[in-house]
This record gives sequence, C-alpha cells and structure tokens, in this order.
Amino acid sequence: MTSIHDTRSSSNTEHAGPRARPRRRSILPEADHQQLQRHLDLCEGVQHSARGLLGYVLRNKIMTTEPVANLHARDLVTGGCCVSYSVDGGPVQSGLLVHRARSGSGSGVIPVSSLLGATLIGMRIGQRAALLCEDGAILSVTVLEVAPPS
Repeated sequence: MTSIHDTRSSSNTEHAGPRARPRRRSILPEADHQQLQRHLDLCEGVQHSARGLLGYVLRNKIMTTEPVANLHARDLVTGGCCVSYSVDGGPVQSGLLVHRARSGSGSGVIPVSSLLGATLIGMRIGQRAALLCEDGAILSVTVLEVAPPS
C-alpha cells in the first residue's frame, strides 16, 4: 500500500498573492522584549479602551520583534534611550523612554507602557509607524534621532 503525502506548503504567503513577501521581524534586546511582555500582562483584563489599544500595540510589538542577546544598536529605540521624534511631521519632540515611569514624572519621560512608548520601542532612526491615539485617531510618528542609554 502506498501512502500519498501532500507536499504543498502551508505558509501564510501561499494564498496572499504574488506580491506578498514574508514579513521580516525587527530585533530588540532580550531585556526590552521581556519588559514588553510584563507590560502586556499588566494590561490584560483591564476593560478601559485605552488599555485595550495599548494591549493591541504591545502584542503586535512582541509578535513582530525578535529578542536578541547582547544587542547594541546605536540607531535602535530601546528602554533607557533618549529619542527624538516627530508626530505627523510636526515639531521635533524628545524624551527618555523608560519601562518604569514614576508617578508624577514630568515632561520628557515616555513610559513604554503608553501608546507612544510602545510604538517607539524597537523603531530605528528614519522609520515611520502608525501611532494609535486614545481618541481613536491614527497619527504617524517618525524617529529622528536616538541617544543610547549610558
């Protein structure tokens, strides 16, 4: 008796059409990737819509980034770095991206557990991404400069 095996690929790109390319995963230091998971764990179960959006952004970031040990990239936004960015082509803004923002932190601090912070982490200089807002608006954020943690 002969067995017949189906040799067709079951990849996601098979049915996506001729232009589809596999999505490359971005890289992120292992410690930042683990922190993203912790932020997501804190978000889950909260019914507030902003937390729902934040959970969505965090899940997407976790799924589309590859944790890498001993990663040191000068153009990559990571926890502890100072990042300059522009929203919708507006004025340059900057802040310190932190995983643990203290309550009452002044301006210039961007918690990773915010929509802006979760969007920025893992981006590179010159990269642009959609920035979801609590009011449902979708803006665009572009990374202009990164100063790695000291």
